[in-house]
Amino acid sequence: MNIDLSALAAILDEEIAVGEELNRNLAAQRQTLAAWDIVGLLRQIEAREPWLRTLSRLEEKRAALLKQSEPAAAHVTLRKVIAQLPPDGEERNRLRELRARAHALFTRLHTGERSLHGLMESLLSQIREALNPLMQPAVSLYGETGAAVPQRAESGLMRGKV
Repeated sequence: MNIDLSALAAILDEEIAVGEELNRNLAAQRQTLAAWDIVGLLRQIEAREPWLRTLSRLEEKRAALLKQSEPAAAHVTLRKVIAQLPPDGEERNRLRELRARAHALFTRLHTGERSLHGLMESLLSQIREALNPLMQPAVSLYGETGAAVPQRAESGLMRGKV
């Protein structure tokens, strides 16, 4: 195994730092959504993009560094690299700790993103339900067969506001 372990650890440290920034950004997105600040939400979403690009570049660097160890191997993982290190070595402990931190952070980030997207979808469906009655004509319309087109029921949200 001929991997530069200090370079690998540095890449993992950077990935963790980027993950923490993405986590802060996610919290800011939640706050702007709770405050109904759509302009702020769009700014936060836009601010997230450079962090995602940075994370992608770091991931490419990490994959290239891992491939250097065994170019013929189909899939070299960080877990495999750690397993090949001496059991009580400082490098092994440091990489295991970094791997555990990165895993916990990105799992939490993924869960938070799914939760936020679910909240956005729920809000969107409620807004659509509330606005649907406003899009219906006030008079009866007739379909191609000459029969009256059934009117939709007024949304519960609109009924509660009137």
